[in-house]
Amino acid sequence: MIQLVIHGRPVPLQRSRTGSGRHYLPARSKAFRELVQAEWLAAGRPSLCDAPFAASMRFYGLRSNADLDNAIKAIADGLNGLAFADDRQLVCLSGCHKLPVDAWGPRTEVDLWAVDRQAP
Repeated sequence: MIQLVIHGRPVPLQRSRTGSGRHYLPARSKAFRELVQAEWLAAGRPSLCDAPFAASMRFYGLRSNADLDNAIKAIADGLNGLAFADDRQLVCLSGCHKLPVDAWGPRTEVDLWAVDRQAP
């Protein structure tokens, strides 16, 4: 299992926008994606690359009106090309939760593990 902690308030992935003839990701989503990528690289985590994988995520301090699925998408999008070749390799989500901030502050905890697709 590979564990990662992303420090700071979780930011759900916002829909991409079109303006001035270009397609772009809103600044908050882009900044959070860059934070996820920086935390992965700083932790020196290995790549799962070609394996199917499962994930568990805990979002401490995610706004109460934020969509959990968009928070999950923000993490999966941020880890594309780092933890795995493509987030289509995500075959199982287990234990994804919105939680209140505790003594360790706002953060996102991510657990990733390879899945044996040949198992019954």
